Amino acid sequence: MVSSAIISLAHLRDINTPGTELTLSINPDIWEIKKHLADSDVGNSQTRLMLPKDDVAEHILGYLTDEERMMIEGGANNHQGLRISVYDSDTKSTHWLSLKKWHSSGSYVLINNWNTQFVKRRKLKAGVLIGLFWNTYATRLHFRVLRSNN
Repeated sequence: MVSSAIISLAHLRDINTPGTELTLSINPDIWEIKKHLADSDVGNSQTRLMLPKDDVAEHILGYLTDEERMMIEGGANNHQGLRISVYDSDTKSTHWLSLKKWHSSGSYVLINNWNTQFVKRRKLKAGVLIGLFWNTYATRLHFRVLRSNN
């Protein structure tokens, strides 16, 4: 014969001792790559967003295939980089840019439409703090203005 028991934890509500409460904490700061925009990121003379190479290596490259990483690194005679979807979380709009590595500096850059799709459309200025993270489920980069300098 199998006996069943009902266990009530209601009595624990009134106990004020450590270890009786289960707390679930989720880090609300999903923006793994943060950057204050420089004059060179928003100027008309250079139409690219330079990204910190260590952050890109840690938070983006590990989620890509070998072939995609080769396209970014400039392998297979591809100088255009990898075309990626960039989702603007503020305006709920999707844009296509290219992620590539600049071998002269070792840095990673977003090119092809950065100026028109982000700088001009969003009226971005030097000093603005932006955040980026790679969404592995949607296979796209998310963008948000975290703090403007207005």
